[in-house]
Amino acid sequence: MFGGFKKTTLLGSLGLAVVFASFTLRQDNSSKEQFYLSDDDTVWGIYEKLGKIKMNTVNTSIEGVSAEKGRDIIYNGSSAKQDGNGRTSNQSPYFKCTACHNVGRELNDLADISSEKRLEYAVENDLPFLQGTTFHGIVNRKTFYNDGYQKKYGHVPIIKASNTDIRQAIQLCATQCAQGRELEDWEIESVLAFYWTLELKVKDLNLDADGKKAIEDALTTDKSYAKAIHTIEDHFLDKSPATFDEEDKKHTVTEAEKKDVKRFKNGKAIYERSCLHCHEGRRYSFFDLDNSRFSFKNLLSRSHKSGNGSLHHVARHGTYPLAGKRAYMPLYPLEKMSKSQLVDLQVYIENMAAGNDLTK
Repeated sequence: MFGGFKKTTLLGSLGLAVVFASFTLRQDNSSKEQFYLSDDDTVWGIYEKLGKIKMNTVNTSIEGVSAEKGRDIIYNGSSAKQDGNGRTSNQSPYFKCTACHNVGRELNDLADISSEKRLEYAVENDLPFLQGTTFHGIVNRKTFYNDGYQKKYGHVPIIKASNTDIRQAIQLCATQCAQGRELEDWEIESVLAFYWTLELKVKDLNLDADGKKAIEDALTTDKSYAKAIHTIEDHFLDKSPATFDEEDKKHTVTEAEKKDVKRFKNGKAIYERSCLHCHEGRRYSFFDLDNSRFSFKNLLSRSHKSGNGSLHHVARHGTYPLAGKRAYMPLYPLEKMSKSQLVDLQVYIENMAAGNDLTK
């Protein structure tokens, strides 16, 4: 899975270039070979050569483990059985992993996780705008279900354990978030194996020339490992922050905000890439939404009444599974939808309920 790093001795004045894995070795004036990174070198591959112990590795000794089965579970909720004969039962009758999580990259700058930047990227790349964190680079993270999840639900053993254990996090997502059955060991390892196909690479880090040189020099000289590691760590987050907005106060849209075309367009993007992702055609919800004026008036009516059905409440607190209706709505941490973006969504809904499309 990872390219190797290996030093060799150049053959005198021949100046031969030797390539090991994806690293190019060249001769410099001091007759030492210089490592050069390529875009496809993996972050964990670099880390290991800088002395870090690899985390979140797959237990391949379990029969039937495969990244392809893991991919099938993520996208379809089931896979070929452990022995390959037939298919497993659906992991959940209500959700698939992609109901709440993107699989690929969702930010241009992996160190800047602002929800505004994430929405821009979603629009530019035609992605959903979701409550959960992307699986891209998940094996490069140290912790899971961070911050608000631990503060509010950390008394629950599996939630507490999931903070530092990726397998517990996978199982928690399966049983609690997806309201489904427990995954077997080989299924968890298969999901983890698929995650490894999404690990971060040099091209994901947006390193400048100085950053690349710091890493290359460390690998060449066997010195300044700490500096090289810090350079990498500065270009992505090894956790997914999750701040819960506990202020239970809805915003009253002003006339100036209601006429703001930029807010309207942002709200439209959020509605189409978030609300409709789950609610259109009741894809993952018992509450149906579409682009009709009736849907917008219905949402606005619920918000005016406040309570559990208001737009602010469901965005910040989610809803709870009910008997016979286990599908529910997860909350949006501030990192996934900012306070300003929630106002944008309100602006869009109020205008559309009144029949005012500011883009026309």
